[in-house]
Amino acid sequence: MAKKLVFRTVSMGSEPPIPDARELALWVRTERGRQADLSSFLIEEGLRPQVDAGVDLPCAGGKFYRSRWLESISGIKEGYITDELGIMPGFVEDDAARVKSVSGGCRVALPAPHLLDLTDRYYGDADESSAALFQQYRRLLRAMRDAGVAGHVLHCTAAIPEELEALAGKNVFFFLKDPDEESMATLLEHQRAIGIRGSQLPLLLDHREEYEVTEVLILDPDAGELTNLLHSFDPDQIRVGGYCPEHCLEYWRALVDSATVSVQ
Repeated sequence: MAKKLVFRTVSMGSEPPIPDARELALWVRTERGRQADLSSFLIEEGLRPQVDAGVDLPCAGGKFYRSRWLESISGIKEGYITDELGIMPGFVEDDAARVKSVSGGCRVALPAPHLLDLTDRYYGDADESSAALFQQYRRLLRAMRDAGVAGHVLHCTAAIPEELEALAGKNVFFFLKDPDEESMATLLEHQRAIGIRGSQLPLLLDHREEYEVTEVLILDPDAGELTNLLHSFDPDQIRVGGYCPEHCLEYWRALVDSATVSVQ
């Protein structure tokens, strides 16, 4: 007799559409007394469809949050580090309060340090400038957690050991959309959870003897991929994950529906 399994759904963030000037201005008027700009609009617009669709672990933010992060770190001008780095946490603390009001507190996604694409013109030493940037990340991440968010997802296009050593932990998950063999190994050296596509399961299994894997987040899976994953992992180790590029309410509803499968 077939048994129904329902996996927990996890968001890695989203990319809500940029509003036109009139739509944004009308929204800002409704937000009197609160910090309200494009980033705060996108935070809310990206999060509400996840909550409405019933995503178990929603996540505010996304790659678009780069602009907010840059304006929250002092000493940066037009893509260059021009002075000693510091933080201006007011904006991200306001964002955290907004996230908490919509979702009761969830994670926030943003780009990893290398995706800020900064050039040092102040420290004169790559290790020193990187260490200073990582320190500001830690301070801002902590400020947001103190203001009510549950943790963070750092999007990356490469698994950089120095970033993982400095930032990965129980409250910070590094997410690489399409890890290859080397980058998957680097990620698993620093965290026990990993995001994969169904086609990457053989690669993950190759690493399983060397690294402990306690949670697998499978992106946009079909029923066959989930069933295949069950041959190697327990149901409570599996999460159904997604990152919405457009039409988010429909996307998240479909993701939630896909998290239920029947197995023999």
